[in-house]
Amino acid sequence: MTKVIDQDSVFRKFNFSSTITAEDNQNAIAIVKSIIDEGNYWENSPKYQTKENIFGRPEPLWLKYRMSFLFSVFMYFGREVKVGNMQAWSFMTNKEGAEDRERLWHHHQHKPQPKSMSGIMYLEIPDDVQDRDLCGTEFAPNGPKNDGKFFVKPDDYTWLIYPSEYWHRPAAPQSDKYRYIIAADVEILS
Repeated sequence: MTKVIDQDSVFRKFNFSSTITAEDNQNAIAIVKSIIDEGNYWENSPKYQTKENIFGRPEPLWLKYRMSFLFSVFMYFGREVKVGNMQAWSFMTNKEGAEDRERLWHHHQHKPQPKSMSGIMYLEIPDDVQDRDLCGTEFAPNGPKNDGKFFVKPDDYTWLIYPSEYWHRPAAPQSDKYRYIIAADVEILS
């Protein structure tokens, strides 16, 4: 049986539905589509993952996503922390772009210092998915080849924040319609 959690002390959620709107998400999706249409995506990542740091884009709406991510990290620690490099990307994927599930396992912290934190926000989950609880992100805290894997339920307008060293992968697409996400990493310096 597949384990699904809402959140816990390591994998925590922060809701920004009072700040980020459906219109913001649709505008962000339109920008992501234009980036993909221009061919500015990685070939060796989940289809279609943007190459550019979307937090560095000039459109004002990215300020909401960038600052909500940063604020979520502060809330995760219960205090403001000094941060270093921060980057974000987006990807859109559907059943047509489904890839080898075993090749998608990854983590973002390859050195112990500085510590880094990761976040995921779902801009759009197709309305025809079979099981919304299993359309988010799968985690393997004990590594991809070991037991203990689970999914974290995705919530609208919500950042899921966790330490970057945890292995994870996007859930298998359940729809022919595209799923859109923003993912981000930030170094924690203090």
